[in-house]
Amino acid sequence: MSDWSTNLSEALASRNPAHMLAMLAQVPSEFMHMATPYLEHVARDSVSQGQLELALMYYDQLIQANPGNIDWRAEQVQVLLALGRCGPALAAAEHISTMAPENPLGLVLQADARVAADQLPQALEALRGALQRAPGDAQIARRAELLGASLGQSDAPAQAQGMPAIVATPLAGFDPALLRDPAMPASFDTLRVEALRQHLKRHSAQVSPRRAMARLEDPLWLAAWDAALESTRGERVLLRGSELGVFALRALHHGAQHVLCAEAFPIDARIAGGIAQKHFLPRWHAKHGPALAGMSEEQRRASFDAFASAIDIVTLDGAKPPPAPCDCLVFPRIDHTLLGTGIVRAVREYCASSGMMPARLLPARATVYAMGIEWAYPDAPFALAAINRLRWNMAPQALELGPAFWQARTAQVHCGNIEFADFSETTWDIELPVTEDGCIDAIVFWFDLDLGSAQLSNAPSSALRCIKPAVQYTDSVAVRAGTAFKVRASVEENRLHFAPLTPPSARRAGTLPDWYVPMLGDGARNAAYAAALKAAMAEQPAALVLDIGAGCGLLSMMAIQAGAKQVIGCEHSTAIAAAGREAVALAGMEQQIAVLDKDCRKLSIPGDLPRRADLALFELFDCSLIGEGVLHFLAYAREHLLAQHARYLPAAGRIRAMLIEYRHERIWDIDTSLFNPFRSSPAFANVDAATLPHRVLSDAFDVFEFDFATAGPLAQERQCRPLTLLPGTVGAVLFWFDLRLDDKHWISNDPRTASTFHWKQGLKILPEVRVDSGTEMALVARHDGSGLDFHWNVEQLPKEGLSAVPRCDPRWLGASAELEQQTGGLLEHCARDHEEYAQVAQIAQRFAVDPGSHGLDQIIAQRFAAMFLD
Repeated sequence: MSDWSTNLSEALASRNPAHMLAMLAQVPSEFMHMATPYLEHVARDSVSQGQLELALMYYDQLIQANPGNIDWRAEQVQVLLALGRCGPALAAAEHISTMAPENPLGLVLQADARVAADQLPQALEALRGALQRAPGDAQIARRAELLGASLGQSDAPAQAQGMPAIVATPLAGFDPALLRDPAMPASFDTLRVEALRQHLKRHSAQVSPRRAMARLEDPLWLAAWDAALESTRGERVLLRGSELGVFALRALHHGAQHVLCAEAFPIDARIAGGIAQKHFLPRWHAKHGPALAGMSEEQRRASFDAFASAIDIVTLDGAKPPPAPCDCLVFPRIDHTLLGTGIVRAVREYCASSGMMPARLLPARATVYAMGIEWAYPDAPFALAAINRLRWNMAPQALELGPAFWQARTAQVHCGNIEFADFSETTWDIELPVTEDGCIDAIVFWFDLDLGSAQLSNAPSSALRCIKPAVQYTDSVAVRAGTAFKVRASVEENRLHFAPLTPPSARRAGTLPDWYVPMLGDGARNAAYAAALKAAMAEQPAALVLDIGAGCGLLSMMAIQAGAKQVIGCEHSTAIAAAGREAVALAGMEQQIAVLDKDCRKLSIPGDLPRRADLALFELFDCSLIGEGVLHFLAYAREHLLAQHARYLPAAGRIRAMLIEYRHERIWDIDTSLFNPFRSSPAFANVDAATLPHRVLSDAFDVFEFDFATAGPLAQERQCRPLTLLPGTVGAVLFWFDLRLDDKHWISNDPRTASTFHWKQGLKILPEVRVDSGTEMALVARHDGSGLDFHWNVEQLPKEGLSAVPRCDPRWLGASAELEQQTGGLLEHCARDHEEYAQVAQIAQRFAVDPGSHGLDQIIAQRFAAMFLD
């Protein structure tokens, strides 16, 4: 005993966090209580001295030693709030409420976390719940009264005890009649419509640079446009969107006389201006050389302006385009919708302002094709057609899914040609010859763009990455080979819309996240789970399985097929759970499987489960492993729903990572390093490392490991010390997970393998550090139970190599944060007024059906409207 106690005393006295953690790990669990009085003292002392990170570490150790101490947990919540970590604070407060359901403390702390996160209605709801637990608490009553008054809600003490929680907002169903006529009714409040449009337009502006950068990363896109821009030699060119200045400079490289860049948003113009200035400055310096030293600031500015006079950059953003005549109008801002980004409107605006048609257009025309498809679920061992009713969207979507996820039921048909210079709205009546018996669930359309000396096609077989074919849903229609599926295409100024002659009529409510269908069709994932389940049941059959996050019931059915007697599945999405019950019934397993539309943490015994379950089955993983809350769900299930010796499938997981160089340098002869601050964000991104331009600068290293039978959501921090393999600039962490289903079956999205799993990798951008080979990097990894983060220990990095340039543009980042906050405030406001909620939902749906007519980014409009759905 003396060895560890002496070492611990020395470590605690040193106040060195790493030393203390190392020594605490040596203390036998039966003696840990001897250290807690001192840990409690230094935790509170650290708080009083403002050393909050240190205090948080002490509280983590105290809670591990005595998980049932509510006071320590409450103090931990206060430290988290002082650090601005509202999410972890809220989760910890909710855990207190679960531990002590009669104690109002947990709800009061939840209210504190909600207020800190500016979620005032939810804070009021928490305070009202606390009052129900402690009706005579004057302090809680006063807080509820003041908060209610600030929200315009009465909260008189006489009503407080029986005050109901804020009523949940209604779900806004979608009427497919909007697809035929998305115009705003005259009865709509025009001020409200315009205010929402402007809000979403600002969101559209924020994502516009990234849309352009995604196109510029596609080699086929660049090659075709490079060939097209060669034809601008000697011409005056008007670029309606210059791809952030890159196409403008390329046109000048090919001999264009003058280029005018008319950008849709100020941020695009700012980046384009910076790219142009950075391009011309070294050439200007090389030309004038020493003469610049003798010029005044005004003279130098005039000299540079004259040198760069071949390019001008203006912002439209609601203004009319400049009347200057041009020989060639170029519109590269095309997406999968073809007409939704405004090419026809741009041509018409030019003609109206200049009084003439440009001599040439790029692109000049598009040839449109279509076919009918049926949805498919490759390698899924059960029929999942019930999920099809959730595969719909309010406007044509990019078909990101490979051909394994759909089957062509008709031939590919040429629908018509669109001349952009001589455009007229029309309809095309099309017959799609049915080639196979089956159903048609959607219409896929695509186009060939005529760029003069080059062609671009986004056909399903094309290698073009930046523009995929478009898919327009319809009600499922049974078809027979040898017949014709009749379709009508509406060709309008801002949209191209396909529908059967009998258009969709079924109302829609719930929809699916983008990742859901690839998950269902992940054959490698399904096979690994099936094999692990079969092995588990062979070793010891499970009488009762709890499937957490059951979705449409696929894993539940696999469990029954493997030999389980009964499965209780829980799924928080009402729509997906309903589809799951249909799939289970179709498989004839409804007597053995129950799919409940409940959050796991709302389940109880015997209300939902007859007894504690023998096996926990779950697939709740994002690219960071823990981002979907698996540790929180398992902590609740372990305490309330699972038997003491229950098995877990998967059994364990670990997060791994490596350091990489990730930056944009050049496109052609153009320095595009100014793109880098607009490609980054404070949160990690989900990326496909196979298509990510990067250099690996370290070996893979372990970050965190989790035994799912014991792991909880308490925060952890780890010091990582990877060594660099090569000289370079470390600027990001690329991370992934290894998932151990059992002793024989593993799943991994390791980017170094030829993985076919649907999970991709995580990318966390960090301040850049120039390194030599063999440099030890001081990387700190931290998670709060669901959020994973990395940052440098700056004090231990080579000072001469650390860049002071921000990785995120501060103006762009600040505007994004402000917009997100405004959106959250808008939704909270609507939640308190159901009439307002319904009106905003109707406006949002019309924006989503026809975003081009309102100048909105399609994805932004879709996501906003989806907030009002399940």
